[in-house]
Amino acid sequence: MRYLLLALALSPSLTYAQPLPPAIDCYQTNTQSEDIDAYMSCFAENSVMTDVSRNFEGKNAIRRWALREVIPYGRSFSHVRILEKNDSYAKTEVAWSTWIAHYHYWWNNDGKITRMSLQYAE
Repeated sequence: MRYLLLALALSPSLTYAQPLPPAIDCYQTNTQSEDIDAYMSCFAENSVMTDVSRNFEGKNAIRRWALREVIPYGRSFSHVRILEKNDSYAKTEVAWSTWIAHYHYWWNNDGKITRMSLQYAE
């Protein structure tokens, strides 16, 4: 039973109950589609991505990182809940592959992600 509940909790096909801000919805939808061009459309030109302790600055660096580490596994990605939120920032709990992580998003007035930080949940 415990494994069934874990599988259901990590399933990307589950409907997310809270409405996601447009920048985060873009990220989730296009991560799950495994389409790198659609994924990159979510980012501002000079975006910065922090993956635990590694920084990727600019869309070209983010694209190379995403092709290696995100796009091949996109279907396993889903937001679980919003932990914090204001007009241009949100912290979410994410189910990704077999672990839970905290994603921090900052976006601009155009709804493009300007900065992200991906960290393992405590």
